[in-house]
Amino acid sequence: MNIDIKRRKEKFRSVLRWVIYFLLLFIEYIIMTTMGAAHRIPLFIVSTAICIAVFEDPFNSALLGCIAGLMLDGAEGTIFGLNGIILTMCCLMTSLLFYFIMRRHIVNVLALTAATAFVQTGFRYIFYYSIWDYDSHGAIYLREVLPVIFFTVIASAVFYPLIRFLSSRLGVIRETYVEEKSENIVRE
Repeated sequence: MNIDIKRRKEKFRSVLRWVIYFLLLFIEYIIMTTMGAAHRIPLFIVSTAICIAVFEDPFNSALLGCIAGLMLDGAEGTIFGLNGIILTMCCLMTSLLFYFIMRRHIVNVLALTAATAFVQTGFRYIFYYSIWDYDSHGAIYLREVLPVIFFTVIASAVFYPLIRFLSSRLGVIRETYVEEKSENIVRE
């Protein structure tokens, strides 16, 4: 395959993949803002960002985490930048773990999504309930925060196959070469 054609195809696939990723995040943002605080909905943006970070390089994952965190700040109405910082670090660490140490397996993704959701909801719980010493802040943690963590991990199990499919179909073009057997080999 011609190298210029391959580069153009890879660039087109990369742009298409990222457009689909951001459309998915935007749809999740709309769902989270319309459902609001009336329901205990999962943090779809967190689970999708972690699933994308599994398949992307560290710089792109950190940038995605920042954008997804700012989207989550807007959807939840929290302090602007808090979730951006948290998701930037979590997506960067996820990408580095899968880049150097871990294997791409659904159990590993679920564990890292649970850890990220625990950190994100833990900071929200501390800054919004515990620091102000509400009378029933323990019950709020059990009834509001833990179900959100659980549903976020379940959502990650749903989004992981979709992200894996997009990454494999719209990822880097791999070429295979077949070596031809030749009888004209001279051995000395």
